[in-house]
Amino acid sequence: MRLAAAVFAGVMACNSAAQAEFRCAAEARAGFAEADAAGAVHGPAVALCRALADQLVGKEDAARLILIEPDTGTGMPPADVAFFSADLVTERKLTAALVFGPAVFHDKIGILVPQASPISRPRDVAGRIVCVMTGSSGQAALEDHLAGLSPPPIRLAFRETVEMLDAYNVGRCEAAIGTATELALMRRMTGINNLRSRVLADSVADAPILLALPAQDARMVAKLPTLSLPAAASAP
Repeated sequence: MRLAAAVFAGVMACNSAAQAEFRCAAEARAGFAEADAAGAVHGPAVALCRALADQLVGKEDAARLILIEPDTGTGMPPADVAFFSADLVTERKLTAALVFGPAVFHDKIGILVPQASPISRPRDVAGRIVCVMTGSSGQAALEDHLAGLSPPPIRLAFRETVEMLDAYNVGRCEAAIGTATELALMRRMTGINNLRSRVLADSVADAPILLALPAQDARMVAKLPTLSLPAAASAP
């Protein structure tokens, strides 16, 4: 009997420790959720996670943010809520597993071109070769908003971001389309030709990051309509 009581107490202690932490899984995006050299996560996602911890479990100090990088597997990480884009939801095969709330961050979809390119507006990519990631929000924007150009842009699609970056840097395409945060990273990685690039001033579309809750957590989902959230931030 004493052994059973000890085991029960141990299980309860473990459960209490697990429940003491409110975990938010945030998609890594510059200006939203990013880690510094020491591994600490910064950005509006941190304050958002604390606000949700306060409203959903009454423990703001229990908030912990888990940073999720792209191309890191499938499934839902161990978290109470998530801040994911449509691209990451598709990549991780999570559409049926989540209930979605409002946008918490806006990442504009833009076009990257070499510094010396004559392209100055999105419509100038008519008839030009454009690098794009297969199945991404950039591809959706290309097909929804730019396919009607005459002649239409020539799509050069990739499944790996590093492959697209290499193709762009060696001139296989005349432009690249993607989110502002993705293009900012591409600009910094200039390749063997030290290619200097710029992002067009006019964006093509929006790629929001949404609040998402695990569909099976009925208690949390029921609270979704009553949540008070700060205004959605935007990519720099």
